[in-house]
Amino acid sequence: MAEGHRQRMRNRFYKEGIDHFEPHEVLEMILYFTIPRKDTNPMAHMLIEKFGSFHGVLEANREELFKAGLTENTVALLNMVPAFSNYYMQSHTKGATHLPDFISAGTYAVNKIGERTNEVFAVICLDIHRKILNFEILGEGTVTSASVPPRKIAECALRNNATKIILVHNHPGGSLIPSAEDIALTSSLRNMLTPFNVGIVDHIIVANGHFTSMSGQNLL
Repeated sequence: MAEGHRQRMRNRFYKEGIDHFEPHEVLEMILYFTIPRKDTNPMAHMLIEKFGSFHGVLEANREELFKAGLTENTVALLNMVPAFSNYYMQSHTKGATHLPDFISAGTYAVNKIGERTNEVFAVICLDIHRKILNFEILGEGTVTSASVPPRKIAECALRNNATKIILVHNHPGGSLIPSAEDIALTSSLRNMLTPFNVGIVDHIIVANGHFTSMSGQNLL
């Protein structure tokens, strides 16, 4: 019975991808690899309830996972999943030379600052063909703010002979929603850089290994 259910879940994944699975279903399938011949659905529900969310399970420390009754192999697997994911993301854009769209730009930004615990503000300098000229962190602050004067951003663009730039900063608190200040800063910088023929093509916000693109949300 369990093996038949597992095969149906795998077939569903092959057909639909992962997007329409519930969090407990994804965790249930991960547990297949260390818990053979057993229904892992109840354990997946228990873990998500105990740790609050799917990502809460994957980010839980080893000791807490052991206390939940998991074996060494299962604890190791759950701890490895985020590391594997980060490694994949890094390899996906490692050596990237061009950022043709907001997806490639967002992935690049996550790889650069996704693990920072303090807020940082950076600029990706591009040429007219969106080839990467430089990535530069211009400010690093506390967990709540990183103050970067607009003039410093303009100087970075001009110093690198950029015709386009992408603004990048993170929200360590976890929110991917652009703030009113984010939108106002972007607008102000666009006006400042226009006389120098430097365009802002995107403003990427990074949080918890994910990103939001202001161009992707039509906020530029």
